[in-house]
Amino acid sequence: MQIRSVIVLAVVLLFGTVAFAQDHKAEVSADYSYIHANPQNNNIIKPFSLNGGGGAVTYYFNKYIGIQGEFQGYGSFDHSIVLPAGSAACPGASNCVVVASGNLFTYNVGPVFKYRTRHFEPFLETMFGGAHSNFYGTIFTTCQGTPGCVSASKSPSNNAFDFIIGGGIDIPITQHIAFRPAQVDYVLTRFGNGFTGGNNNQSNVRYQAGFAFRF
Repeated sequence: MQIRSVIVLAVVLLFGTVAFAQDHKAEVSADYSYIHANPQNNNIIKPFSLNGGGGAVTYYFNKYIGIQGEFQGYGSFDHSIVLPAGSAACPGASNCVVVASGNLFTYNVGPVFKYRTRHFEPFLETMFGGAHSNFYGTIFTTCQGTPGCVSASKSPSNNAFDFIIGGGIDIPITQHIAFRPAQVDYVLTRFGNGFTGGNNNQSNVRYQAGFAFRF
């Protein structure tokens, strides 16, 4: 009986040690990131795609709950934008056509909840922070030389508040590396300027994929 008790205790300690070793306190992730950008909620300026990437650092207070800091950057190709006649930016009788491109950078921090199993680790996150883009400033500058285009009384700000909520899933490969096949987030930005038609909320959708390195 004593031998059996010792064996049971050894097994419990062994699995307890393994479980403790797999409770990682920190994660560093690197990813590809895609945003379906909606620069104006009244749909005068049509949505477009942004491609980029970045990373995040997460510290876990316990097995499930942590705090995450994230930075992402995106580039953009030229977009031909048709501002319809009679709109706030193009009050004349003819449409105004401007060509503009814009980058986007986001930097956020917030809580993350991850449920850990042996083969899958789904997680949820919500973050607050800021966004920087030269898109609206580029439209403003281009609009100055476009007949009929009335941009605004002054150049719009390149900086705005943003809010992110969503989640994804990690698949452990080794004890210290996990593959992240999908992360989908709703990204709210608040760039207020003459092109948003009084609606300062821009609703965007983000997809990410990459790897997480755990320590």
